[in-house]
Amino acid sequence: MAKIPERLGSEYYRGFLTRQGQVFYDCINAQLLRGDYSGKSTFSISDPETAASDGFAAYKAIRDDHPEYFYLGFQSEFTHRGRTGTLEYPILYTPDIISRIQRQMRKSIYRLVRGTAHLQMIDREVLVYGRISKKLTYTNHSDVRDHNIVGPVLLSSGVCEGHNALLMLCFRRLGIPCIKVYGRTKTDGWHCWTIAWINGIPVHCDVTWDGAKEDILRFDYLNLSDRQIAVDHYDFKGPRVPVCSSEALSYYINHGLCVYSYRDLRVRLKKDSEVGVSPMLIHFSYHLPSGDYLEEAQRAFSEERISGKYELYYHPALKNLAVKKLK
Repeated sequence: MAKIPERLGSEYYRGFLTRQGQVFYDCINAQLLRGDYSGKSTFSISDPETAASDGFAAYKAIRDDHPEYFYLGFQSEFTHRGRTGTLEYPILYTPDIISRIQRQMRKSIYRLVRGTAHLQMIDREVLVYGRISKKLTYTNHSDVRDHNIVGPVLLSSGVCEGHNALLMLCFRRLGIPCIKVYGRTKTDGWHCWTIAWINGIPVHCDVTWDGAKEDILRFDYLNLSDRQIAVDHYDFKGPRVPVCSSEALSYYINHGLCVYSYRDLRVRLKKDSEVGVSPMLIHFSYHLPSGDYLEEAQRAFSEERISGKYELYYHPALKNLAVKKLK
């Protein structure tokens, strides 16, 4: 079992830095915490040979650990003279705008997590994850706001980095340790998402790919194992990324939404339609030689003589089905 990160994961990537890199990291962090937005940090160098690489690694680690530092740009430049090194990095907004965005960020996070204190940890997670999925749209304006928390907070839109930043800060507000993870997808190239520790168990959460479609919250990518998410997320495994082996917390398994035979499928569809469940969420946990689970569901609807009009949305990689009743 992967060790639960301290400080809710907010210094996770710091732990992989060299000793000198950690000193650089701490210097930058202390500077930002006291509101110094000069974009320049000066360090005492202990190892000149690795000073530049340690400086760049520290800057990347602090950006990955702290999505609340939304004002940090991507590029940085390291120079040194003797035993003194200087890292310069872009500050994307003025101090006044940073302060205003921080106020909006705190309000947005409060609205997303309120009303969860009485819930069990996994129920808190599901509620907040669903709120974020429903709130955000995927939009790429080729603007830096899409890649940090500013887009999600001010415009309710952005790309994976922005969505992930909001999810991580909300999870940490709930007391859920979490970290940012990088990987690849077939269609989107580089991608990022979250690994969270739910009751001490590490799981993958990709809120970007769970954005509400057709007003359906599907939770396809909530609390997945390495094996489950690897059906369409690649190149994320490595020495810095914890192994996620448990599948028990995945939404469909945890909520008893799996069917294990065609008979199970018919019973579930009939029961859910009679009580008015919409959307019906189903995971196929049995093997179908043809692989056409959508046709399997349509056949079950027909044989059970389920009345009304329904739209069916099938995720072929994860074998998840969402059924929405039309008015």
